[in-house]
Amino acid sequence: MKFSPEFIEKVRDANNVVDIISQYTQLKPTGSGLMGRCPFPDHQEKTPSFSVSETKQVYHCFGCHKKGNIFTFLQNYQGMSFPEAIEYLAGRANIAMPEKSSDSSNEQFDRQKERKKLLARVNQLANYYFGEQLKRVPNDHPVKKYIAKRGLSQEVLDAFQVGYSTPEWDGLVKYLESKKVPMDLVEEARLAKARSGGKTGHFDIFRDRLMFPILNPMGEAVAFGGRIIEQGEPKYLNSPETPVFIKGRILYGLAQTARYIRTEDQAIIVEGYMDLVSLYQAGIRNAAATMGTALTPDHGKLLKRMTKNVVVLFDGDSAGQEAAERSLPILLSADVHPKGLTLPDGMDPDDFVKAKGADALKDLMAKAPDLFVLILQRWMEDYRGEASQKVKLCDQLKPVLEVIPDSRLQDLYLQEAARRMSVPSTWLKEALFKQNGKLAQEAQNIRRDVVNAQKPAAPAPVEPKTVPNSPRFILKGAPKPEILLMSLALKSRANFDVYLQENITENISHAATLEILQKAADVYRQDPNKFDKLTSLLVSFVDHPELLFMTENAGESFDEESERKLLRDVFKKVRDNSLREQAKKLARDIKAEPSAEKLEQIMNIQRNRHSLNKN
Repeated sequence: MKFSPEFIEKVRDANNVVDIISQYTQLKPTGSGLMGRCPFPDHQEKTPSFSVSETKQVYHCFGCHKKGNIFTFLQNYQGMSFPEAIEYLAGRANIAMPEKSSDSSNEQFDRQKERKKLLARVNQLANYYFGEQLKRVPNDHPVKKYIAKRGLSQEVLDAFQVGYSTPEWDGLVKYLESKKVPMDLVEEARLAKARSGGKTGHFDIFRDRLMFPILNPMGEAVAFGGRIIEQGEPKYLNSPETPVFIKGRILYGLAQTARYIRTEDQAIIVEGYMDLVSLYQAGIRNAAATMGTALTPDHGKLLKRMTKNVVVLFDGDSAGQEAAERSLPILLSADVHPKGLTLPDGMDPDDFVKAKGADALKDLMAKAPDLFVLILQRWMEDYRGEASQKVKLCDQLKPVLEVIPDSRLQDLYLQEAARRMSVPSTWLKEALFKQNGKLAQEAQNIRRDVVNAQKPAAPAPVEPKTVPNSPRFILKGAPKPEILLMSLALKSRANFDVYLQENITENISHAATLEILQKAADVYRQDPNKFDKLTSLLVSFVDHPELLFMTENAGESFDEESERKLLRDVFKKVRDNSLREQAKKLARDIKAEPSAEKLEQIMNIQRNRHSLNKN
């Protein structure tokens, strides 16, 4: 969904980046703002180097150089998309989201939205209830013994908000009734069922299970998975889909692990809750889990948003292998690079890290082959090169190869398959994509659709004042002095005052740099107080946000006078570059058509440059 700049500004102004970041690291006042240890997991530091400006509503780490505003923090730390960050912050500030349904009436849309809010509250209450039940049981209770047996630490239990559903038939029902929750909502949330056989009342769906809440990117419980404590079936009981929970769009654990996936630039996909939790406790935290279903195209898009490097780590049994096989075309069509790993002796990830340790698993994953190669090896286990086997293998390869949007990767995989099949790659290409003597259009159409789906949409009529999908200001290629000038000018009102007095606008050559400074001037003249937060807003609109922070400095030696001197030097450099470009243009004109007047202009420019540099 697109949001107007006015709505984005309203949401941003209603929240404080300090409040958000303070949930993850302790911030202490310093002379210029707030400092703390960097919260990002790939930057372990002992001395605080993470700076947060409450005035500007931006953060900047002098160690790992991560920087941005309240939206980018939620995107990079929590794994939210930009719309999810907007929705989360709007909800946090009790700001109503703009209407986005054109097919339904406003009244119907409002009802659906309100219903989802109520269901979210029911799940949050249930999550609290399950958590309290686990805290209340004694240490010799079977659930506590099971937790000890699985080796789960209190840190991990807290991180994943693990709870317990008691054996009572209506423990949760009674709790929700005490909170005045209508039972039709509890049924819709798939937490209880109405009694049958003429009996009145409801009974809990989850009973005597270790409870794993499934969280959305905003950290809210939307569903649950329950693991049986002792003997019983099913071993895992998962919430059915509801208006707030669609299995194909959520991977378990991402609310806790998205930050690690981004910083490691790799996602490990496992099959179950316990596998994920066990890996997390062992220190392998860039993982996510499916929930009893195969990966879906939406899962692929979700992963692509965080990383292109995916390792499929499913169980070594036939069910795990089939799940890996089904995930191959999904991941390839999402334009990620999937690798595959089958653990030895039929072990699952939980068993393996307990028996061999995390380092052994990391070593295996570092050597993991492409998932395509792993699946191809499985398909060719009994391959003898017979004609019928070649045809069968072609039928298996076709739906995998034809969805790969990167033609380079498609060609390489095709060559690899041809080599293993002992056939010419030209023969395999024709066998895959040729039918009845004519090139099949299906493969080309599928590839075209996948590629087009990943390109920015063609220009189309949009509502006015909407936020574009791509950056509005393209700073790539801007001259360094002009970037430095922009960064210095935006750093403080005092610097911007000096910039305005300098009247240097006509010497700025780069369109995006000039537009940003002109917009800043408009904001500054209309409301100087808004100027302080301008950098925070620009972060979401430029292609290289780091260029806005070029002049940030952690050292105390960079005082006000040094900064003013740098600003004066930058003015001089920008003017000198402008004069030099003018001279070059005149020289080209003279070469094409000699002119005494233009020669005189060049001489005047050279005198001006000499005077400028002398001063």
